[in-house]
Amino acid sequence: MNVAATDAGESGPGFGSVRGTLVVSGHESFACRYGWLPKFYEAVRADPMLFDTPEKAILRLGIGNNMVKSIRFWAEAFALARSERGRTRLTDLAVRLLDKAVGLDPYLESQDALWRLHWMLTVHGRLAAWAVAFLETHDREMSRERLIASVASRAAVARGGRVTDRTVTNHVDILMRTYAATRNTEQASADVTVSPFQELNLLRTGTRAGKPTVTFPRDAKRTLTTGAFAFAVRDFWHHAFGTATSISLRSLVLAHCAPASVFLLDETDLYDKTERLCSASRHLALRPDGGGGFTLTSDSDPLAELDRLAWPT
Repeated sequence: MNVAATDAGESGPGFGSVRGTLVVSGHESFACRYGWLPKFYEAVRADPMLFDTPEKAILRLGIGNNMVKSIRFWAEAFALARSERGRTRLTDLAVRLLDKAVGLDPYLESQDALWRLHWMLTVHGRLAAWAVAFLETHDREMSRERLIASVASRAAVARGGRVTDRTVTNHVDILMRTYAATRNTEQASADVTVSPFQELNLLRTGTRAGKPTVTFPRDAKRTLTTGAFAFAVRDFWHHAFGTATSISLRSLVLAHCAPASVFLLDETDLYDKTERLCSASRHLALRPDGGGGFTLTSDSDPLAELDRLAWPT
C-alpha cells in the first residue's frame, strides 16, 4: 500500500482558504454519501491506479461516471487522498481513520469521525460555500438568496473573475444537502439519508416572510467528542501558532479557522470542551491570563500531546 505520510491537517497551502483558488464545482451535483469514503479507501488501497481510466473506476466502484468523479472529488477535498502522476495516494489521515486494521472508524459509523471530516473539509477543502458558511459568516440566520450572493462574491474575488449564477447556486445547494435534512416529504427518500453529515445538525433550513432561510445553530455540540476536538485544536495550533507552547482561549473563538467558528460553538461550550481536554491530559492546562480571559498552555510539546488525545490507542 502506498501511503503519503502527512500531518493530520496538511493539504497544501491555503489554510482556511486564505490563499489559492476557491472551489465551486467538481462535486458533480452530488453531496458525499453514506459509504462513499470507506468504499473509496478500500478500492484505492487495493489499486492505487484505480482512476487511471474511467472504465476501471466505474467497474470497481459500481457507480456511474459522474459519481466516480464526485467520490474522487470528495476524497481529495477531505484530504484523504491525493492524485500524483496518475496514482492516487492515501494520506496518513485516511489510514488513521478508515483502515480496517488500524483505523479509528473504518465504516464512518460515529459522529466523532464526521466531526473530524467536517473540520478538514471546512478548513482545508477550499470550498467557497464552506468558507462563507463556517469561516466568514457570523449571523445566526440569513436568507438563502443572501448566502448565494455572498458565496458568488467570495468566489469571484478568490478566482479573479465572475462565477456563473447557476454554478454558485448548485454549489450552495450541495452545502445544504450535505448538512441540512430536508423537510419536504416528496424529497425525503432521496435526500434525508444521502449525507451522513446531516447528523451533526450544523445547518437548518426554513422560511421567513415566505423566503428560504438558512440557520447556523451556535450552541452546545454534545456529539463533538474530546478526541475530535483535540484533532481540530491540534490542526489549528499547528497552522496558526506553530511551536508556541500556549494560545489564548480567545483565539479558539475568534481567530480565522477557530474551532468555535468551524463547529459553530458558543463560548460556554468552547470553554467546557477545552476544560475537558485539559482534564484528559497531564500536560495541558487552562490558566487565567490576567485580563479576564484564559490561556491554554502546555508543559510539553502541545502538538504531540493533542495528537495523543486525538488518536487514543
